[in-house]
Formats: sequence, structure tokens, C-alpha cells
Amino acid sequence: MPPPVVRPDVSGPAVAHPASSSALEVKDRRRKPVSSGRGSMPGMDLSVFWELVESTLEAGAPCDRTKLLVDRLGQLPLEEVLEFQLRLDEVRAPVDTRATVAVAKLVAPGRLSDDGLWYFHAWLVGLGQDAHRLAVDEPDALADHPEFRRLAAETDRHLPGWETLDYCAADAWEALTGNEDGLEEAMLAQGHDSPLVADPDGEPWTAEQTAARLPKLTALFPAAD
Repeated sequence: MPPPVVRPDVSGPAVAHPASSSALEVKDRRRKPVSSGRGSMPGMDLSVFWELVESTLEAGAPCDRTKLLVDRLGQLPLEEVLEFQLRLDEVRAPVDTRATVAVAKLVAPGRLSDDGLWYFHAWLVGLGQDAHRLAVDEPDALADHPEFRRLAAETDRHLPGWETLDYCAADAWEALTGNEDGLEEAMLAQGHDSPLVADPDGEPWTAEQTAARLPKLTALFPAAD
């Protein structure tokens, strides 16, 4: 029998690793999503995924959370690094909605870029499982979340994001193997190509629809005079 897999202690301190910042660069970021041709792999369930993500909240800034998450992924077997990316793609999909677009526009009025929306998705995931559930099932209830309250109190409102969450698994894979493209190649071998852009279905919401469907968030983030 193969030796049992030992998971990292995600509550412990970060362990330095040799991954370079260049691994955080992404090629062909405009590639459209391609859904997996196979079902979810069983090695890392969503509870472990969320445990890993939420264990980095202590680090604070996105760049520090990225380093901590890469360090912890680097303690896992390669197949679980791959499965982390699959779980990330899995939980991102249901927040790619017109409701999330409307939330983003309330938080930071003005032109919403494709990149900004994509990084906002990752930031929502980074808030943890409970906030993710609200974003998917009850987005207006995000008005009661401490991070949204904090954003509303800022004088210079901006759209938060966690761009490098998308790169953590690839960075950990490269640190373990020295192969910059190894994770992408492994996922393609499983019939999966990670999406790199937001692609919400349906028509954009009007201001009236947003106010009716997201009344608490509309009140929390009033339009500028």
C-alpha cells in the first residue's frame, strides 16, 4: 500500500520556499473558460480547500496571503496542488453572475474593467466559505459583512481584489517540480482548462433593478453626488 498522505498543518507558520515572483505571471489571460470534461477529483474536498483559504486570513494583505498559501500548498502532494486549483475553479463559477457585477459596481462606482471584476471574484472567495455562500445565494446580505462595512467607510472607494490567488497552485507546482507550466499541463491532461475571464450570463442589471434586488448594499454604498 502507498504511504498515507500527510496534510500540512494549515494553522502553523509559513515555510519559506524557492518559488520566484515570476511564477505569478499569467500568459494568454484572455482565454475563455472551458469546462472540465471530467467530474471533480476526490482527493481534496471543499472543506479542505476552504480550510486552506481561510487559514491565510491571518496574513492580511493579498500579497502576504499569497505567499502563505503557496507555502502551505508546497507541503502537499502534487495531485492535491492540482485539486486545489480545480476546487478554486469550482467555487469561482457560481459567483460569476450579474448579481456580482452589480455588487462590484456599488462598491466602486465607475467603469468596471474585466480584470477588476475577475480579481473581485477571487477576493470574494478569499473572504471564506460563509461570505462565498452569501455572494452566491444572498448577495444583499453581504452588506452586513465586516469587510463590506469597512469598504463603505473608506473615503476613496475602490474595488478590492486578490489577483494572485489564481497563481498560487501554479507557483507551488513550480516550486516543487521546477516546471513553470506543469500545473496547466496536468489539468489539460485531466480535460480541464481554468477560466481566466469573467463571463456572466444574462443581461446587465439596470440601476432600478440593482436597487430593488440589493437594497441593503445600495443603501450602504450610495451613489456619489
